[in-house]
Formats: sequence, C-alpha cells, structure tokens
Amino acid sequence: MDITLTLAILLVAIILFATEWLRMDVVSLMVLLAVTLTGLVTPAEAFAGFSNPAVITVAAMFVLGTGISHTGAISKFGEQLIDRTGHNQSLMIASIMGTVALFSAFINNIGATAVLMPIVIMIARRTRLPPSKLLIPLAFGSLLGGVCTLIGTPPNILINELLLEYTGEGFQMFSFTPLGLVLLACGISYMAFFGHKLLPLRKSGTLTEAYQVKEYITEIEILEGSPLNGKTISQSKLEREFNMKVRAMLRKKRKYLQPKRNRKLRAGDILFLEGDPEGILKVMEEKGILFLPERDNPIPGTSDEKFVVVEASLDPTSDMVGKTLSQECFSSTHGLTALAIWRSGAPVVRKVEHVVLQFGDVLLLQGPEEKVRHLAKGHGFLVLGGVNPVPYRPRRAPIAIGTILGVILLTVTGVTPIMVAATFGALIMILTRCLTIKEAYDSIDWPIIILIAGTLPLGHAMHNSGAAELLAHLIIEGVGSYGPWIVLGAVFLITFCLTEVMSHAAAAVLVAPIAYNTAVELAVSPRPFFMAVAIAASMCFMTPISHQSNALVMGPGGYKFLDYTKVGAPLNIMVWIIATLIIPILFPFNP
Repeated sequence: MDITLTLAILLVAIILFATEWLRMDVVSLMVLLAVTLTGLVTPAEAFAGFSNPAVITVAAMFVLGTGISHTGAISKFGEQLIDRTGHNQSLMIASIMGTVALFSAFINNIGATAVLMPIVIMIARRTRLPPSKLLIPLAFGSLLGGVCTLIGTPPNILINELLLEYTGEGFQMFSFTPLGLVLLACGISYMAFFGHKLLPLRKSGTLTEAYQVKEYITEIEILEGSPLNGKTISQSKLEREFNMKVRAMLRKKRKYLQPKRNRKLRAGDILFLEGDPEGILKVMEEKGILFLPERDNPIPGTSDEKFVVVEASLDPTSDMVGKTLSQECFSSTHGLTALAIWRSGAPVVRKVEHVVLQFGDVLLLQGPEEKVRHLAKGHGFLVLGGVNPVPYRPRRAPIAIGTILGVILLTVTGVTPIMVAATFGALIMILTRCLTIKEAYDSIDWPIIILIAGTLPLGHAMHNSGAAELLAHLIIEGVGSYGPWIVLGAVFLITFCLTEVMSHAAAAVLVAPIAYNTAVELAVSPRPFFMAVAIAASMCFMTPISHQSNALVMGPGGYKFLDYTKVGAPLNIMVWIIATLIIPILFPFNP
C-alpha cells in the first residue's frame, strides 16, 4: 500500500512539474503535505528539509554569488576575458562559455548568466552579430561550469548531502572537477565548431526595428536661447537629419496643423513631432529643447538628461511576474516608458502596459539613462546593454573574491562543513557591505529553497516505503544483464529526461534513492551512481523550462522552444555517452 501511495504521489508530482499548471514551489509543498497526511513520513521528517544542510548551503551560496556580482568583479573580469576574441564567432563562443563556466563553478549558474548576459549582448551588437548566436552558448556554458565543483550548482550540493546520509561519506570540493572539465571541453568544442550553426538568426537590426515599434507623437517646446529659435521648420533640420515629421505647431493657444516648411519657430512654440524612438533620441542632442511629459509621450523629461533605448528582462526573482506594468504603476514609479515586449520569439507592441508579464519577457524601455541605472538596482530587472548598472567597486571586489576563496579553503581543508563555511561567507559579505541585508534576502531564490525542502520528504518516502527499491529492481531487470556500466547509463538517461521537464534539483532528489537502491542490488559502490545523478540533473539543454539559465536568455535571444531542442539534443546525447564511459573510471564500481 505504501509503495502504491508513494508512486502515485511521485507520478502526480512529475505531471504537475512538467505541465507547469502550478508553480514548482507550490507543487513541492503539496508533495510535502501529501506524504505527511498519508503517513509515509512523520511531520518531523517532512519539515526537516527546511533545516537540511544542503538547503542551508544552497541559500548561502545565493548570497555569496550576489555579493561578488554586486561588487562588479564578475562583470569587469568577464568583459576583459570575453572581449579578446575579435570577430571570430567560434573563438567568441569558446571565450563566452569558458568565462561563464569559470564563474559558475563557484557561484550560482543563474547569477553568472545574468551578470554576463548584458556584456555578451553588448559585444554581439558591437561585432554586428545577432545575440541569438551567443546567448544559448552562454546558458549552456553556465550549466557545464556548474558541475565542475561541489558548490557550483544545487544538485551537486544535494547529491553530496544525500550520499553522506546514505553512506556516511560524501564527495570532496573538487571531486566533480575532472569529469566536469572533460564535459566542459566537449561542450565548448561542440558549440564552437558545430552547434552554433544550428542557432537561429533573430532580432537583427536596431532595437526599434527588431521590436517593430511604430512611430510616436512627441511634443517639444522651443526654449529661449535654443538654436532653433528664429529658424524655419525647413532650416531646423528636424525632418532631414532627425527623420522627424512636424505634424502640428501650437503658438499662444493657436494650433497650426501641417504647418508650412517656411514658418519660423519662436521661443515658447510647441511642436508635435512624429517619428520613431531612435529619431527622438537624436533630437535630444539639440540643446534648448524641452520634451513635454504628456500621457502618450514616449519620453518624459528634460534636455538635461541623457536618454536611451534599452532592453530589460525580468530577473529570476522578480515579483513582477504575473503582474502588469499598469498595476505596478511602472511609468510613474520608474520614469520610463515601455515601448514593446518580446515574448516567444515575437514582439508585443499593443497595450504593453496591460500585458501580464512572464519570466523570460524582455521589455523595450525608453527614458533617462539614470532612471535605467536605477531600475537595474534591485527592482527585478536585468538591463541588457546600453548602460553599466554594476560599476566596479575596487574596495569591495577583493573582499568578495577573498570570501569565496575562504569558503573553498575552509571546505577543502575540512576545517568546517560546507554549510558552516558558506553561511560564514554570506555573513562576511553582509558585514563588509558587499551587499545589504535586504539585497541578501532578495538574492535567495526562495522558490528553489521551498522546492528542495518540499521534495526531500518524497525522496525519503520512496526510500522508506520500498518504492525506490522497486523502481531500481525494474531498471536492473531491464538492462542489468548488460552489466553495471549500462545500468549506470540508464540511471543517467532517466535523470536527464526528468530534468528536461522539471527542476534539476527536484530531479536529483527523486532519482537519488533509486540510484542508491540500484547500486545496493548490484552490490557495487553507490558513488558512481550518485555522481551520474548529479551530472545528469544539470545537463538540461533541450528545453527552455529545464533550467532558469535557459529561460533567462530566451527573450533576449529571441529564441523559440524548439531552438533549444535542435541545438541541445546532440549535446545531451554526447554528454550522456561521455559521462557514462568516464564516471566508472573516476569512481570505480568496486573501489
């Protein structure tokens, strides 16, 4: 009976995760309550996940990653590393993947992707290369880099803790590194020489062209001392140089529709200009012009401010998801105008203020540069080029880097468990003002924390009820006759199939007890099987929903769902084969 209940809960959980009918953290809480109310685990066991060392470590690593990114260290060094490849696409892809992998090995994958994405987009535009040719390699590089160390990604931390729980002996900080580096080298080679040919060409041209932004009516006032004062409309060069059409003129409450080209302009005149946003920005270079903040005006403000057109995507932890810009009073709060939204490979230009925002959306924003910088600082948005929202802080950056190195050193030398070292490092980040208390709390991806804590009881229920043993027996019945090598490959395949449709952390938690029972039934060491689960859980290349790094680049790259499948499937197969061959060599079945 317990086995049937456990398998039923497992099946429902997988369906809910895959269909995304409910948020993943809500599903995990439902799972927690289901295994508790059915008596599969005790209440104490059910809620013990929230105090699990792996959960605490993951939370602390979020803080550490945000702390070092807020000092500007990642963006500064990342730009220097990437921006040395010239215009060679293969070298550029290799550099991007190698750089993000370096950072992802020690901080959260999503954080590394988010910090480097604006830099990659900036370099793409400077080299006249569509961002769609570089952003999937960026995401894939972060996933491959994350498996290179114990702290690089949540599945590694979780699997280590579960192995420690089952056997009393876990992995070391760099146990993952040899295999991780081999897979990284293979992934870079694949993307640099073959995979990039499968990437689409999307969102080319200027931003307003890419987003298909139509013309806007903008009001300007001629001020005293303006170089336009005393010139005719024809002499103003508004139409010839700035591609603006003067549709009307207001002078002392008298309105002139379609004014003649030889009509002279005076101080106090209000012109109604029609043009695209980029033409409007060029007009801002004319001193003595005041833009009037009308309701339909795409650019509120004055000529004293520098205006920009930029893209901004929703941060993974943004509370704007599920809300509209109108509900949040976006324009009045931030002083910016949303011109369009890029979603699912196409722009949305109508009723932008009333579109319910989704993770992966990219907004085309227009307004003062300072307002854009402000938006990028803790307001749930990642600004994608045009400004540098994270300036390098020379006094704080060395502290943040030293703190990360200290956490690694304390863990490697065995002075303290990784949970204690990571928590201590997070506290140091706050005390040294690398980030504030609020930024520290905001940096934690709470849905991931709840997801892990909520699914851990299901893993225990599978182990305790015998469901994991049953599933392990079925695997062995199917392929056991071919030897442990093939069984390992089957466990790897099951894991990465699950991780394509659900959270990689949840996949690792659910497959771990099956992997352990499989090893026990084969009478071999569980270490290679746990390593296979950890690696496979992070090899999620085929769908944008499989990992937040993939979803994060979807909008900025203009990708569609099948773009990931086309370029990711060969990489998944290659990683599966290589990892299955190498894992037993590094972690023998019979040590």
